[in-house]
Amino acid sequence: MEKPKVAITIGDPAGIGPEIVLRAINSLDVQRVCSPIVLGDKRIIEKYFKRMSSKAAFQITSDYKEKIHLGKPSRISGLIACDAIKAAVTLCLSANAAAMVTAPVSKESFKFAGMPYSGHTEFLADLTQSKRYCMMMVCGKIKSVMVTRHLPVSKISELLTKRDIITTTKLAGNFIKQTSNNKPKIVICALNPHAGDNGILGADEKKTIIPAVKELKQKTDFHIYGPMPADSAWVKTAKEEFDLLVGMYHDQVMIPLKIIDSGKVVNVTAGLPFVRTSPGHGTAFDIAGKNKADSSSMTEAILFAVKASGKYNNKLS
Repeated sequence: MEKPKVAITIGDPAGIGPEIVLRAINSLDVQRVCSPIVLGDKRIIEKYFKRMSSKAAFQITSDYKEKIHLGKPSRISGLIACDAIKAAVTLCLSANAAAMVTAPVSKESFKFAGMPYSGHTEFLADLTQSKRYCMMMVCGKIKSVMVTRHLPVSKISELLTKRDIITTTKLAGNFIKQTSNNKPKIVICALNPHAGDNGILGADEKKTIIPAVKELKQKTDFHIYGPMPADSAWVKTAKEEFDLLVGMYHDQVMIPLKIIDSGKVVNVTAGLPFVRTSPGHGTAFDIAGKNKADSSSMTEAILFAVKASGKYNNKLS
């Protein structure tokens, strides 16, 4: 039986992306389940991959001559990363790859390259014309999703909406339902300590989150719980009492996951017309080129993409 092809981008070439991709694609776990296609700039492919006799196919997506400075964001690094992402999307949309896995990119490099996106998620949504999407994090059996993503903490209460909570929960719940064939048990986190203490510690629960929970209970077939104080929700989720935790903001999700097992955290974009995953960490500029990077999260991202790719589509429940 032919193994599925997975499009894998090198990420920001000034970071640890090429290093962790090289290690992951040459691992026996990855080789057993898929045929990797590595996409990136000609110099990076030749330097990191072809010299090492990597067990993968390659697609050159750019051939820039500017110097890349390891450990530093730059315009050229941003352009290289973006070109690889665009090419990988084309492979997936044309069914020449079953899934897409992306090495980390730098928001600063994106900005220097003139890209109006805060990261992969927004860029991929634009490239695929996906209007409804969410950033779901997987760590072993634990699945969680964030309603708001890259926002200043001071703006979360102002920008958190009932509609975003409902859409995010549906997208992530639908992803789990389709990849597990079960109606998920979903816990919705409160934003404020003690779930707002009936309005004493904040009005977000009464104004926004509780109405969203009520509508989700009425209009989906998921098992919905909450809003629950985030600390309690995480304790129960870690004990596998829930299939999905819905957090209101980035660090409400990422800090617990990194403590539980940082090496297994995988980012999944639900809502695209194909499965896309990435390791749950950044470019790690401080250790770029030092042969110190841990590739375990990249390996997990590839394995999860292969497992999910044959089952998922982006229709809302």
